[in-house]
Amino acid sequence: MKLSRRLQSVAREAADQARDRLGDRLGDRLGRAEGPAEARVGGSAPDAPGRRPRSAFAGVLDGRHLWLAVDATPGTLALRPVGTEKVVPLTSDLAEDDPRFRSVRADLRGVPGGPGRFEVVITAPGGKVHRVWTPPLLRGEPVLTPAVDGVQWQVERAEDGTLLLAREDAPAAAYLLSITADDDDVVTMRLEGAPEGAELRIVDDESGALLLTRPLTREGDVAVATLDHRDVPEQVGVTATVHAGDLPVRRRHNELVRPDHAAQLPHVQNEDGDGPVFSLVYRWLSDGVLRVRRPEGGPA
Repeated sequence: MKLSRRLQSVAREAADQARDRLGDRLGDRLGRAEGPAEARVGGSAPDAPGRRPRSAFAGVLDGRHLWLAVDATPGTLALRPVGTEKVVPLTSDLAEDDPRFRSVRADLRGVPGGPGRFEVVITAPGGKVHRVWTPPLLRGEPVLTPAVDGVQWQVERAEDGTLLLAREDAPAAAYLLSITADDDDVVTMRLEGAPEGAELRIVDDESGALLLTRPLTREGDVAVATLDHRDVPEQVGVTATVHAGDLPVRRRHNELVRPDHAAQLPHVQNEDGDGPVFSLVYRWLSDGVLRVRRPEGGPA
């Protein structure tokens, strides 16, 4: 089976599962009787769409492509900048193969302009433009939309239920290329995007105080720094952000709500036998920024 067909199948299954999960959640909240997920979703929101096209699935899964499935409706899927009449058609690189949906997988790099919000619409054969309605969006999912090529896309919902896409500039950052620890637990970090002449800076998350600086050397376009855990202030419970100059050090593809569960970083064993198991840990938080932490707690 070709990869494109497999991806279509995955997206279609995701749309069905999202519809079912949303119906179950809304049904539980509203105390509605059990029934088909489509029926529960369709009548559950105060801004129920009437004859407006309904979204079954929408996601910018890789930070660049919009996966969109709308209940089968005549017309062409498009984006329209909020507050304007200009329509940008969505060109799909996958053929539709399910009569239940009007669907696209569209590369968003072709959408003109800069930061802003876009309504998802269908242009009907007669030229009338219909805004696509979406049920309340699910929250608490384990994945995030990663920023790609300096752009951050997000799926949103307007007050009237219109499905929106928001485009923003990605947060400024230096990106971690690699991090390694030697036998003495001295860590070496290799960074991309660090400003010329910058230092590695360790900044207390709570107070904003500068705890430590270390020089950054250059290997071509890559900045390299070493950090000895013995140089980090012995403040139990302190959490500090790693910066290259004024730029926080981030994951390049921050697609997980809990990236520390999937991306293992160095931990320094506590050899004193008193206090927490680890004396220093490196970790990612949900914002994708690198932290160092002096753990709290007693011995294991």
